[in-house]
Amino acid sequence: MTASNSVIKNQFAISQFNEYYLPSINRNTFEKVDSTTVFKQKFKQDIFTEDTLHIIVGLDSGLLVNYIIEAPKTEGSKYLFVELPEVMTMLNIDLPEKQKEYLDVMSFDEFSNIIQSSHHNLFLVKNQVKVTLSLSASSGVIEDYSVCYNNICKLLSQKSSSLKANLNQKLFFAEQLLNASENQQPATILKNTFSGKTCVIVGGGPSLDEQLDWLKLNYDKLFIITVSRCASKLSLLGIPAHIIVSIDPQEHSFEVNREMMGLAHESLLVNSHHICHRILAQWQGRSVFLGEQLPWIDSNNIPTVGPTVTNSSIRIAIEMGFSQILLTGVDFCHSSTGLTHTKGSVEAASGSDNSRINQWVETYAGNLAETPMSLFHAANALQQEATAYPKTNIINLSINAAKIDGIQHIDVKNIKIEPVSCTIKQFIENLPQKRQKESQFFYSLEKELRAAKRSLNKIHTLSKEALSLISTAKKYSVKSDEYQQKIAGIERIESKINNQHSSFSKLIKIYGYFEFSQFLTTKETNDWSEEQMNSMTNKYYQAFEIMSKELNELVQQSLELVTVRKEELKERPSFVLLSTTWFYFNQPGRVYLWINNAGKQIASNLPQRDNEVIIKLQNSYKVQLESRAHPYFSMKKKNQVLTNTLAKIIDLKQSKNIAGLKLLATNLRPLISVDQYASRLFHLTQYFTFFLKNEFESALNSILSIEESNRSEVEHKQILLIAFKLHNLDLAEKTLNELVKYSDEYQPQHAHILSLKGENQQALDKYLNYLDKYPTDENTLIKLGIFLANIGQTEGARSSFSQVLSINNENVTARNYLAQMSQ
Repeated sequence: MTASNSVIKNQFAISQFNEYYLPSINRNTFEKVDSTTVFKQKFKQDIFTEDTLHIIVGLDSGLLVNYIIEAPKTEGSKYLFVELPEVMTMLNIDLPEKQKEYLDVMSFDEFSNIIQSSHHNLFLVKNQVKVTLSLSASSGVIEDYSVCYNNICKLLSQKSSSLKANLNQKLFFAEQLLNASENQQPATILKNTFSGKTCVIVGGGPSLDEQLDWLKLNYDKLFIITVSRCASKLSLLGIPAHIIVSIDPQEHSFEVNREMMGLAHESLLVNSHHICHRILAQWQGRSVFLGEQLPWIDSNNIPTVGPTVTNSSIRIAIEMGFSQILLTGVDFCHSSTGLTHTKGSVEAASGSDNSRINQWVETYAGNLAETPMSLFHAANALQQEATAYPKTNIINLSINAAKIDGIQHIDVKNIKIEPVSCTIKQFIENLPQKRQKESQFFYSLEKELRAAKRSLNKIHTLSKEALSLISTAKKYSVKSDEYQQKIAGIERIESKINNQHSSFSKLIKIYGYFEFSQFLTTKETNDWSEEQMNSMTNKYYQAFEIMSKELNELVQQSLELVTVRKEELKERPSFVLLSTTWFYFNQPGRVYLWINNAGKQIASNLPQRDNEVIIKLQNSYKVQLESRAHPYFSMKKKNQVLTNTLAKIIDLKQSKNIAGLKLLATNLRPLISVDQYASRLFHLTQYFTFFLKNEFESALNSILSIEESNRSEVEHKQILLIAFKLHNLDLAEKTLNELVKYSDEYQPQHAHILSLKGENQQALDKYLNYLDKYPTDENTLIKLGIFLANIGQTEGARSSFSQVLSINNENVTARNYLAQMSQ
C-alpha cells in the first residue's frame, strides 16, 4: 500500500468568513483566519512591488486573484496568474474590465504562448520579474505546482537570455564606441608569438585552488593567461600573469574585476573592443584589443569569442600559436561541495543559490555536477572551438571539471611542458609599439567618426522623408497615380539608403535587430493586405529613424571623448573640460593617467580649486575600488533566501537526482542552527536522498528528525509512505491522525489502517463519515464494499458496489465484484 497522492476534488467549502475555497487545494488554510489576513501575513508588500511583472503560480481557489483585484492598482506592474488546467475548470474567473488591463489568469500552455510575445519584454530585459508561489503552491502538497513553477522559471530564463542577447548587442555597440579612443593597438600583434609552446589558462572555477601549488612550482616554465577576476589572486600568491583577459561590457564588470586595476604595470591587458568602459578608460598600463575598433570597419584582428571570458582566453592562446593549452579553474560547473568559484571571490563566499534550478553535467571523474545555463552554453562553445582547432592540444587539469568532447583530462603529474623562457617584463617590452603617435591616432579617429555622423544624419533624414510619404499615401486610393508616386518615392529613398550608405544601413539593422524584427510577419506574402504592407513599411522606417538617431548619439559621445583625449595631450589643457568629462563618463581614475603621462608638471602648478577637484576625482576613484554598495556584493543574502527551495527539492526528487539532493543538503546545513525552515528543508532533502536509495530506515530517521511542531503535510505524507514501506501500522495510524487535520482525502486510508488492525467499527465509522461528505467518490465506495465483504456484511457490500454503478454504470471494478458475489 502507498500513501495517496493529493487529489484535486471539485468540492468547495465555505469558511466562517463566508469565503468559498477548494479544501483539496487549500486544506484548512482559510478556516481560522480570513484570506486577506493570511495573504497580508504571507506576502506582505512584496506582491505589490511597483514596476514589476508578477507571475503568480496558483490562484488559491480564486481568493488570491480577488485579493489583488480589490487592492489599489500597483503602479507600473502587471499580474499573470498561472493555474493547473484541472483547477481552471473548477473555477469561474470573471475579471472586471478595468483590471484586465494589468491582470490575467491562464494555464501554463497559455502562459508559454503569451510570454513569447513582446508585451512583457521590458520587464524581462530590466530583470523586473517576480515569480511568486501561492499558498497552495508553496505548501509542496500538490507537486504539480512545483513542476509548473520550475517550467515557468526555465521558460523565463530562456526568454530573458534571448532578449538580453539582443539588448547586449546594443550594449556592445555603446561600449565599443566609448572605448574607441582607448582601443589603439589590435591584438594581432600577439599572433604566432609562441608557436609550439605550452601555456596555462587560469579561470575562476573552484578547481583553481587545487592547482595553485603546481602553478607556483612550474611558474618559470609557464606562460600564464588569466581571466581578469583571478589576476589579483595570482599576483598576491607570487604568480602574476603575463596576460589578463577581460571582455564583459556589463556595468558591474568593474566591481567584479576591480582588484586587477592595481596590476596595470605588471601584466598586459587583452580586452574585447566592448569591454566595460570604466575598466579600460582607467587602466594605467599597456593593452591590446580584440575585435573591431569601430563597428563599421572590418579588420583581421583576433576576434572576441564568447560567451565567457574563458572562451576568449582560449582563442587568444590558439592565435598566439600555443600547441598545448592547459586549463585550470576552467570547470564549467560547480564543485562537489557546491562551490561556484575559487576561494576568496564574492561568489565563493556567497555559496550556491538554494532556489535556482540549474543544469547537471558529467565530470571527468564520472560524477554529476551542477552548472548554470550560461556555463552550460560556454562548455558547448568550447567543444566547438576544440573541434575547429584539432592541432591544438587542450587539456583540463581538473578531474572535477565538466567533461567536454575534444578536451582531455590529464593529471598534473603527467604533464610535459614545452617551456616559455620569457618573463612578463620581457614579453611586454618585446611587443611592437604603436604605429602612430596618439595625436595622429586621434586625428584619424575623429575624421572617421565625423564621417559616420554625416551618414547617420542622412539616413535619419531619409527615413523621416519615407515616413512622411507613407503617411501621405494613406490618403489616396491604392490604384491612383498619387499613391503610386508616393510609393515610387519610398523606393528611391530605400535605394539611397542601401546604395549610398550601405555600411551604415547594415550597421543600423544589426544594432536595432529587435526593433527591425517588429515589422516582420509570419503571414505569406500573398496574404498581405495593403493596410498590412503600409503598417510594416511604417514600422521599418520608424526603426531606421529611431536607431539612426540612437547610433548617432553614441558616435557623438565617442567624439566628445576624442576631444578630451586630445586635450589630455596638451601642454596647457583645460582642466575644467578634463575633470567635467571624467566625472560625466564615470572615469575619475583617469586623473592618475593624466598626471603620470602628461600632467605631472602641469598638475603641480594648478590653482587651488583645480587641486581640490583632483582630490575629489581621486576620492571618487577610491570609492569605485572599495565600495561594497553595489548589489553584486549582496549575492550571499540573495542566495540564502529559501522561498522556492522546496520546489527545487521536489524537482530533484522527481528527476531522481541524488547528487543534487546531497549538494543541496550541504548548502542548507550551515543554516539549520539559525533557521527552523532551513532545518526542515535540510532533513527533507536527506530523507529523499535515502528514499531514492531504498534506504527506508535511514529515510524515516531523517524525516523524524524534523520537530513535530515544524512538520507540514508534506512531511506527514512522506512519513506515511515510509510507514507503509516498513509495514509499521502504528506509525501509519498515528500519521493519518495528523493528516486528516489537513484534508478529508486521508480518511479512507485511515479507515483501511484501522481495518488492518482489526478495529472494524472505527474503520466503518471513518468510511461512512467520509462518504457523507463525498457520496460520489467511486474509489472509496469500492474500498468500503471490499471492507464490508471481508467482515461478512454481504448486503452492505452489494449496496456499496451498486451505488458505484448508479454513479458510473461503466465502472468495471464494481461490476466484477458484484458478479463474484452472485456466484
